[in-house]
Amino acid sequence: MKRLPKAVDLSGSLLVAHPMMADPNFRHAILYLSHHSAEEGALGFILNRPLGQKAGELQINESFEHIANVPLFEGGPVQRNQVIVASLEWDPKRATCKFEPVEPPQGEEFEIPEGLDDKLRVFLGYAGWSKNQLEKEIALNSWLVLKPHPELLRADADDGTWHRIMQGLGPMYRVLADAPEDASRN
Repeated sequence: MKRLPKAVDLSGSLLVAHPMMADPNFRHAILYLSHHSAEEGALGFILNRPLGQKAGELQINESFEHIANVPLFEGGPVQRNQVIVASLEWDPKRATCKFEPVEPPQGEEFEIPEGLDDKLRVFLGYAGWSKNQLEKEIALNSWLVLKPHPELLRADADDGTWHRIMQGLGPMYRVLADAPEDASRN
């Protein structure tokens, strides 16, 4: 079992589900870790679970009219009814991603900040971990921790994106990723 140094802050990293991940909430998932602290826990959003809908189809709030065409994603298994609007922007100078929650003003019409229209995503729910929970899952090899990459931030990321990551990690991951879900049917 591998261990993380105590003071490692994984905020801004990608969590990629190991091919043997059994939890259906995270099978083949790629998450952006927006907050991480060994003391406070972690918060992330699934990037590759598009729901095939746009935010306008939610019909929850007239103030969201300006983001009606923004793609809707499953953000995670926690509070699946909570709507989170965020911008995901690649910063090439620092080779990192900026993840900024965008708060709609109360009682006012929500306008897309200039320059963010193609970088916005709307998530339903999020993924959360309590104190030291994520560290334990990483030590058990449930997750691979990767640096962000601009391809992974695209709005068309899906299950195929997870497979491409596995292919690039070497032969062992390639074989595991291509294995049937039910080995008895092989």
